[in-house]
Amino acid sequence: MEKERDMRYEKFQTTGQERIRLACALEGFFLANECEEEKKTAYGQYLKRRIRPAMEALIREENVGKMELLENSGWFGAEELENFICTARRERKLESLVWLMRLKNQKYGYKEKKFDL
Repeated sequence: MEKERDMRYEKFQTTGQERIRLACALEGFFLANECEEEKKTAYGQYLKRRIRPAMEALIREENVGKMELLENSGWFGAEELENFICTARRERKLESLVWLMRLKNQKYGYKEKKFDL
């Protein structure tokens, strides 16, 4: 298991392919107890800078639990949340869409629009 973690981190550090680097960072970041603090920090710093592709990957997986953990980190705001809702809608990921819309309601609410006749 430790060898696998070291290989993942080495691949994360050395690969030039963003898709592979993102996958390694997502996998390593969510291994809460199994990851050394230095590695978790490196994964976290990378994911913070790449929050949009990270959340989009989790939306495609419909992994609401991991989406919630990333949201708790405070790495994105209302504008990014709107983009994630659009992604979930476009990708037809209902579970992710419902969670994101509930999150929007809790954090920012929905503004009522008035139409004058």
